Amino acid sequence: MNGFAGLSALGLISPWWLLALLPLPWVFARLRHYLTHRPAAIMLRHPLIGDHEQAQSPARRAGLIAGLWLASYAALVIALTNPVWQGEFLPTPPPARSILLLVDASPSMQAEDFPAGKDHFISRIDAMKQGLLHFIAARPQDRFSVIVVTKSAGTLVPMTTDHAVLDYWIRQLRAGINGSDTALGDGLAMAIRSIAEQSQAGRPAPLLVVWTDGFSTGGLMTPAEALALARAYGIKLFTVNLAPNGSPPEQGQPSLAELAALTGGKPILAGDIKAMNAVTDQIAASVASTSATPTERRHIPLYAGFVLLATVFFLWAQILLWREPEATG
Repeated sequence: MNGFAGLSALGLISPWWLLALLPLPWVFARLRHYLTHRPAAIMLRHPLIGDHEQAQSPARRAGLIAGLWLASYAALVIALTNPVWQGEFLPTPPPARSILLLVDASPSMQAEDFPAGKDHFISRIDAMKQGLLHFIAARPQDRFSVIVVTKSAGTLVPMTTDHAVLDYWIRQLRAGINGSDTALGDGLAMAIRSIAEQSQAGRPAPLLVVWTDGFSTGGLMTPAEALALARAYGIKLFTVNLAPNGSPPEQGQPSLAELAALTGGKPILAGDIKAMNAVTDQIAASVASTSATPTERRHIPLYAGFVLLATVFFLWAQILLWREPEATG
């Protein structure tokens, strides 16, 4: 069984060249007849040279030489078929996903209380930008869209695979560029409706990742209403809390952890740069893998090996021919 398995791993890209092997039996017989009956060369031989080379019959020697010539020819024909050895299956790249990033650019994100090293703090929005760029760079195969939340919610970057565009616009984010409130509920509702529309159109639902310090102070829709909307559409929320010590919700409103947990997502507290950079791994561990079954195999070309084999057979035949016993005179 192992032998058959090995043969099944051998592939020929141009198998029609094998038709050139069909006349080999007829050619072998003709060559053997020619070599057996051709006149021997006359050459003076030293009397001390023994006759051990003549021990092999002319017919047997002729058959061996003819066989080596044809083996050389057959190896060249096989080389022309471009043989390849099909090795192990190549790993498939991770499947592309659509990811919707809901980011907070409200005034509270200006607070410079995010730990970035020993006795060193940066603003929450600068920490968020670092985390976003790291997250996007770690998923080169994915598509991203960015919705920004300030006093209102709006799309900063529509769904795209152009990571250079994403990089540029994320670097342009500034806290408090549009009013002093945080319409987190409106941003969630906008993102949820966008995801629901794509699902209803038969497209895979994007992953929703919310980056915020957790404070919702304005907008038409509350986080509690957005939570109900997400649960109605079956949309999971992954929340990244940028407040170093967490953030208490408004009275009667769900916390970021509850928004994630109650929708089947995952809450992540990014309390420092190290935790921020681990967001990618935490989300990947929470999302079921949908890797495709490998179909492509590693191809190892065998052309050069058969050319070398043909050369060896031909030289072997020529050596036997050159050393063929001559008629003595």
